[in-house]
Amino acid sequence: MPEHARAGSGTLKAAGMHTRLAASAQATAGAAAEANVMATEKATAEAADQVTAQPTANTTAQPIAPAAALSAAHMQASLLSATALMPRSRYLDHIEALRGSIARGEIYQANYTFPIAIETCLSPQTLYREIASRHPCAHAAYVEDEGRTLLSFSPELFFSRSGSTLTVRPMKGTAPRFADPDQDHQSGQQLLHSEKNRAENLMIVDLLRNDLGRVATPGTVKVDALFTLERYPSVWTLTSTVTAQAPDASLETLLRALFPCGSITGAPKIAAMKKIREREMAERGIYCGSIGWLAPNGDCSLNVAIRTITMQGDAPEDGRFHGVFGVGGGIVYDSEPELEWQECLWKARILGSPPGFVDEVPSAEQPPSTVSGTQKPSEVGMSSRSSQWSFESRADAKRQS
Repeated sequence: MPEHARAGSGTLKAAGMHTRLAASAQATAGAAAEANVMATEKATAEAADQVTAQPTANTTAQPIAPAAALSAAHMQASLLSATALMPRSRYLDHIEALRGSIARGEIYQANYTFPIAIETCLSPQTLYREIASRHPCAHAAYVEDEGRTLLSFSPELFFSRSGSTLTVRPMKGTAPRFADPDQDHQSGQQLLHSEKNRAENLMIVDLLRNDLGRVATPGTVKVDALFTLERYPSVWTLTSTVTAQAPDASLETLLRALFPCGSITGAPKIAAMKKIREREMAERGIYCGSIGWLAPNGDCSLNVAIRTITMQGDAPEDGRFHGVFGVGGGIVYDSEPELEWQECLWKARILGSPPGFVDEVPSAEQPPSTVSGTQKPSEVGMSSRSSQWSFESRADAKRQS
């Protein structure tokens, strides 16, 4: 595997008065991030419905808007398949191996991911509009560049700079949304008070505090908020906020110190990236890299390119577009492999997937096994009878053929 495992690179290009920066994730120790500045449309408006970290927070589920339901129905009819390119059994084995590395003290946390191949009748622009209408987020982006199109629906800020102030907002800890208001509220509160998820979040906060300390004015790094519960259409998340003052730091200096974001590597960063390189089946590309904007005065805002689809090539003759969607999560010693697999499914619901992830091709004698909860997590506009998507592993697909 190449030394820049999980990454691509590019050159810096101007794009008018404002620019959009896309930096692909380098999984090498202290690697300088070469940035790709590409024009993209404005990120969708701030949409994270933040809930303060209090047990009594009002966290009721939101009703489905008719327009969103109509959009989802159109999308559901046009998305043909989503195929996990890693068998579930191998994923579970790799999580156990990472837990072993943690038990031996080699790392504290690793963010492990795998790709999902998608096939759709929707053009990249239409697919972007359809998903964005159902999953608005603060750091979305659409980028067309050199034969590939990037559709990012990221809710996570990598870092922003306003004047001399740097802000990072690592996101670690995820739980599903539910259509039932009481169960939905309970799911959010369980996440908020989960010792495992708090520890996972805190590890990355400490890592980013250390990264910021390399470029910030001494004594200015501070944690503004810990464990903010945020509500999105299909998941709850825990997000923390750290700020620092760095009046003299250039963009290159900031990227060298901060990139890639610790929330998608693990801790310690260098050791975790080595484990990622050993275990993950493919390079991440732009996934888990960064897309954002730069202003002439030096202000900027960059996302962590999670919830991101990479689509290749021009319009196909058969009308079927193909892309890859990355999904994963943070692994700590207390992680349960089956639950980590389920968390990946929650995150994949942004694609419009039905509940459950088919693990084996069904035979005539036995129905398919699935990993799903007792109730279906809410998905704006999703029909409970929908079965347009087929989720299967690549190995299973070969057996079927």
